[in-house]
Amino acid sequence: MTNEPLLIFLDANVLAKPLTRTLVLRCQTSGYTAAWSQAAEDEANRHLRPGQTHLDQVRGLADLLLSATGEVSGRFLGTPAGDRQILADSHMLGATFLVTEDVDDFVVEDLAAAGMSAANPDLFLAERTTVQAYQTALHDITDGMSNPARTPEQLHASIARQHPRLFTRHASLYDVTPQASEHRRPAVVFRGTTCLRCLATPSDPVGQEGLCSACTGRSERSRP
Repeated sequence: MTNEPLLIFLDANVLAKPLTRTLVLRCQTSGYTAAWSQAAEDEANRHLRPGQTHLDQVRGLADLLLSATGEVSGRFLGTPAGDRQILADSHMLGATFLVTEDVDDFVVEDLAAAGMSAANPDLFLAERTTVQAYQTALHDITDGMSNPARTPEQLHASIARQHPRLFTRHASLYDVTPQASEHRRPAVVFRGTTCLRCLATPSDPVGQEGLCSACTGRSERSRP
């Protein structure tokens, strides 16, 4: 495991979903730092629904800076052209994980060339958020809700619709029934060589759920 800060890059499809984005940003006390580039921000802004807060305002409120733009010319040719800038920007940041809903858009060889792994946001949050950070995030989010008002318990139950892994990870916090998901689970949720849990890069392949063989067999009690 490295002692350097864990950097993650947020793809546009994560930024364009307010709840997902807010959870990722508010849970940074779990030990990671999130960032995104101008290319990701511009793409996300194009996909926001009317009335949703633009990403430049989000950055201003959170006092965040855009990450630098990476060089894409002639690089990452296995990845669709529309996603190569995101990969280049992630590489420029020095991110360990590219958090994206479209993991399967990024080919293994290009991720390896950039020295990073791609992870679905539900999987990333389930593996990397601490109980304390998640609970604090729920309270902070619901404190600002008025139309309609929600309790942390109610928000937790509703999170299961978009993030069933995250709900399951922290299910013991509240005695509530998860709301049924309206979304089909993605077929590919992880690609790469860095274990989401221990952050090691083992010689054995990391599994489809982003865990090395040691962490796959490790008990839930040993998790943060």
